[in-house]
Amino acid sequence: MAALRARVAPTLRNLPGVYLMRGAHGEVLYVGKSTQLRTRVLSYFRLPWPEHRHARMLRETVSIEVEETPSEFAALLREVRLIRAHLPRHNIRSARPLDRWWVITIGGGVAPRLRIQRASAALRSTAAAQVIGPFSSRRPLVEALRVLNDALGLRDCGDRIPMVLREVAELFDPAEPALQRTPGCHRYETRRCLGPCVGAASAWEYRAQLQRARGVLEGRDDAPQQQLVREMAAASASLSYERAGWLRDRLAALQGLEAQLARVREALARPSFVMAVPGRDGDDALYLVRQGRVVGEARCREPHAVTALQAQAQASTPAAVPSAAAVAQLDELLMVESWFRLRPDALKWTAPTVEEALALFTRAGAPLP
Repeated sequence: MAALRARVAPTLRNLPGVYLMRGAHGEVLYVGKSTQLRTRVLSYFRLPWPEHRHARMLRETVSIEVEETPSEFAALLREVRLIRAHLPRHNIRSARPLDRWWVITIGGGVAPRLRIQRASAALRSTAAAQVIGPFSSRRPLVEALRVLNDALGLRDCGDRIPMVLREVAELFDPAEPALQRTPGCHRYETRRCLGPCVGAASAWEYRAQLQRARGVLEGRDDAPQQQLVREMAAASASLSYERAGWLRDRLAALQGLEAQLARVREALARPSFVMAVPGRDGDDALYLVRQGRVVGEARCREPHAVTALQAQAQASTPAAVPSAAAVAQLDELLMVESWFRLRPDALKWTAPTVEEALALFTRAGAPLP
């Protein structure tokens, strides 16, 4: 440890930045940030061993890389992106924030199904064609997707069940074992599934219902909710109160899902703005924030970078739909939200355009964010 300290100490200054601790094979063990890099990094060498986990981590560390940044915000942003890129195993609380969130995925194949997965698992998978979310709780999603699957006739069986769509089934004898189910699928028998496993639905019919499910999840279609409302009214009119109560619960599940999706869409639909972040020694920077995440940045000392950021800020933005990109950068969205929540005065350093953000640097007496 003394040799490692002797190597790293001369390179450290008390400035904002990030540091990476690497193991014997070059793997990143830990990523941290500090506004006082020298003080923070050298503090690891004073921790009691083996009681402190960071002291134990230091025993595995072969080298420490330090990267200075012009501001605390730049350090925070760099830390988030390095953690996302390397997933260091010693960043217990911050390396895998996606493990705490859930998403709905729509996979591929001849008869895709809606699935609930942890955000981290969904983004590591290459099978998901679309990711919707994130959601903080799994339990409400289970009931809501059950209702949605029943309303639209989508399958919810496992991936091991072979799918035999009508186009394929017509090539075989009806007695073909692949077209039989023993015992029969209760959802198909009760008309809550189109039956893509027994040749009861064509690829076009199934895809049409899957497209409707996408419309519900993206807030473009409320037909399943309206159907439940009509069925609930009919059940009440016929004095079938038990069925009406059951339908009411199913409607509440779908409405709860829509409320969660609406919150996600609202977060993604936040207007774009430009942050002006003063840096040390006049190394000021601009950050373009769109849908809660930093999508572009430029140092004011580099005119070409500022011009490129202006063009990016003026470009049209697509409609806000919960997507894989939004989920993958959830950690960054949370970081930006935390920055403004803990520093309300930082809002004074935001502007709708790059030109107006540049003008903020000349404002007299403005406190640094």
